[in-house]
Amino acid sequence: MADQALAQTGALKDPVGPRPVADTRYTLRYKLAWRWRVCCCWARYLSIAHHRNARELTDFVLDNHFFNASQVRGELVALAETLAQLRPDRALEIGTFRGGTLLLLTRLASPHATVVSVDLPGGKFGGGYSTHRRRLYRHFARRDQRLHLLQGDSHSKEMFEQVKVVFENKPLDYLFIDGDHNYEGVKSDFETYRPMVREGGLIAFHDIVEGQAEAVGGVPRFWGEIKHGYVHREIIADPRQGGYGIGILLVE
Repeated sequence: MADQALAQTGALKDPVGPRPVADTRYTLRYKLAWRWRVCCCWARYLSIAHHRNARELTDFVLDNHFFNASQVRGELVALAETLAQLRPDRALEIGTFRGGTLLLLTRLASPHATVVSVDLPGGKFGGGYSTHRRRLYRHFARRDQRLHLLQGDSHSKEMFEQVKVVFENKPLDYLFIDGDHNYEGVKSDFETYRPMVREGGLIAFHDIVEGQAEAVGGVPRFWGEIKHGYVHREIIADPRQGGYGIGILLVE
């Protein structure tokens, strides 16, 4: 969800005199506390890393403050259970941000899977992650998996060619579209990468339920236009929830 700007009235003036010096003790405490939280989160992750239970993995993703996912619990559990049955060998995720759905994907994909994440730094709908997160995300891959973290525009020809090279022109088993939520953006992602998905493969969309434009963009509209051309499933906890919801297409 996009942060709402707070309106301020009155003119702001710089204070007279020297600027205050930052409290280095506070800064150090903050950094140490942040690193401690990350270490605790990572330790818990390692403790469940080999579990195959979709619900346990979903609970981990949603109950921590570092590898989080902006998802409804019941909806994400249903998607995770679907992935556990599919166990894709080749999977592409468009839109990663905090890494929750990427972590889930690596745990539930084939032990020998090739997984690719495409994420746009500074994207309007939550794109981009830090170098520190990138280092941690690399450890999501299991021993025999190949994980590629590609940062750039999923709509560009250059990114499309890069993705094809990584997958060695082999078809995808699973495509998750959760990047640019603008109507033209989600349409472009679908039309660009849909031909890469094999017969019997799955394409999942996030935010198919109508809601605030800054949260769902044009995804509900596009989903409504294409779903009837496929065998499809809608995973929606509450039709009145205002956003969220997962749509899955079966490619035939």
